[in-house]
Amino acid sequence: MKENIYWDKSTNSEEIRKILGDDSHERFIEFASLLLSRTSNIKEVFSDYLNQDMFCKNWRKIKRKMRADKWTNHRIDFWAEVYRVALQNREMSENQFSYERDEFKNPVVRLIGVRIKDARKRMGWTQRSLAKNIGLSQQTISLIEQGNYNCSFSSLLKIFSALNLRISLESNNEYPGSTDTSGPYSFSFTEASSATSKHE
Repeated sequence: MKENIYWDKSTNSEEIRKILGDDSHERFIEFASLLLSRTSNIKEVFSDYLNQDMFCKNWRKIKRKMRADKWTNHRIDFWAEVYRVALQNREMSENQFSYERDEFKNPVVRLIGVRIKDARKRMGWTQRSLAKNIGLSQQTISLIEQGNYNCSFSSLLKIFSALNLRISLESNNEYPGSTDTSGPYSFSFTEASSATSKHE
């Protein structure tokens, strides 16, 4: 446990574990909201500090506390996306909670993320500039590109439009890049027209 996250609290690591290990503790929301306001390191949070189930169970209270304390919105947006992904992963597997790209269950989501990243780089955009252009957070773009976030169709349309991409959908029985033949569709990507590079 890295105590520097709580540098302004006179609380030792044992006390921090006790607080974050019990969501009925009177200071749980205080410490959880402070933790999430100071780091975007998912692995560190869930391995060293906070139980994943407690995070999901208490996210709305934590978010309200972060907003009340006027923490930066981008950090709240980031953990809101993590919460959404967490719920999706929990539905996919009751006991598995993974953010590792190679372990993510849906190869189509991974493929889309790779294509978006390639198109963004060809245009000379950063994740931040793309996010600003379409009204999403940079953290959301990062999760999508890593294949760790199954975003809405409307968000995909915004991204494809900004990157001048078209997606073709054909019905068959195989997901691209996968030996799993249970998938109903295959995808192909093309550039709609010559794109103009934009920089942040």
